[in-house]
Amino acid sequence: MADILPEDDIWLFAYGSLIWNPCFVHDLARPGLLHGHRRRFSIWTAHARGTPERPGLGLALEPGDGSCGGMLFRIDPGHRDAGLWAVWQREMATGIYRAQWHPVQTGSGPVRAICFVADRSHPQYAGAFSTDEAAHIIAQASGNFGSCADYLKDTVTALAELGHGDPELDALLKLVTERLSGDA
Repeated sequence: MADILPEDDIWLFAYGSLIWNPCFVHDLARPGLLHGHRRRFSIWTAHARGTPERPGLGLALEPGDGSCGGMLFRIDPGHRDAGLWAVWQREMATGIYRAQWHPVQTGSGPVRAICFVADRSHPQYAGAFSTDEAAHIIAQASGNFGSCADYLKDTVTALAELGHGDPELDALLKLVTERLSGDA
């Protein structure tokens, strides 16, 4: 952040709950696509959507093949410090993410945005799970911010509304829904 000038725009790339529940004042929003990263349930959450006894899974960006659709928000310049503070309190509280600048593609060209990428060396990093393993964890976990199942459902719904459907999350939601209804 040290190289950001006071007149520079600060964009944030949302790929999970920030899409449907931003915690800061923004003045512009547009769909975006981040290349070279994918969205994955790869971090443990023991408070937000889980407990220490039954942790849930949270979404993170992981470098790799493919791309990740989401929403770009420009932090309102008049609320810049408060907006950055709010997002840092929410996303960087445990240090599981590395805030990195990446170009995110939009319909009107690339936008440089802050992206929260998983820190694979952090103790909260869970790594990759099979769809069945992730569904089992997500179906059982709930914490201070609600259930993992609702978090998944709200993210899938928000992505579909943006036109950035995620087939992996769709398949995961189907399994979680089956588990919760007793069909699995």
